[in-house]
Amino acid sequence: MADDYYMHNNVSNSDDSESELNLSTPELKGYLSKWTNYIHGWQPRFIVLKDGTLSYYKSEQDSDFGCRGAISLQKATIKSHEFDECRFDVSIGQNVWYLRAENPEDKRNWIEVLQSYKTDYPETVSLRRHGSTISLQSNTLSTASGSSLKRVSRGLREKMHEIETYRDILYGQIETLQRYFDVLHQKNEDNTPLDLGDGLRPIDFKGEAITFRETTAGVITTLQHCLDIISQKEESFKKKLDREVDRRKKAEEQYR
Repeated sequence: MADDYYMHNNVSNSDDSESELNLSTPELKGYLSKWTNYIHGWQPRFIVLKDGTLSYYKSEQDSDFGCRGAISLQKATIKSHEFDECRFDVSIGQNVWYLRAENPEDKRNWIEVLQSYKTDYPETVSLRRHGSTISLQSNTLSTASGSSLKRVSRGLREKMHEIETYRDILYGQIETLQRYFDVLHQKNEDNTPLDLGDGLRPIDFKGEAITFRETTAGVITTLQHCLDIISQKEESFKKKLDREVDRRKKAEEQYR
């Protein structure tokens, strides 16, 4: 399966370091075996790494109709199997993909590229994108509070990043389905309407497409609103903590 995967690496001379990281990140796609369940076992799936998201499709031909699943690599864990020399796992939280390459060389290539993505996107870049963490001095109580807040903040950023990833995937799927509905509507207009009997009429593809688009647009708008609220709350909490840290420092200095 050495010829079944493809990799390219675009290099940018931009002065924007974050843009350089995005453009220079290797992208990868090809077939791997993915564990489905105990009935169907291992099944070939078309795997795509793009824009920091690992997605899978039933086949390459199905890649135009939306992915079956996706994992953001920013916080994912990539682990080589202890005994199976062709298998590796990609997981984030409880979501685990069990993957097998055709041979150990293919497996190494996949793992190297996936790991290089995580290396090319250090935590500092993620923090710069989603807001910096709070720097605290060596005050026992303040440090404990800061550590707790940073853990919560880190968890929020991780979930927000996942939501943004799924939002982008949903955008792509909407566009794909819209094109599909438009083609069906055109074909439906060109052909004689089907007689389904019992007074049933064929589906109004154009109307259904418009309804679907408006519904999903509402979902995405609401989702973006939730993300904005979370970001505002996180910033508010950080400001409150900064004020509390400053207040404690001043109180300590007065008692010295």
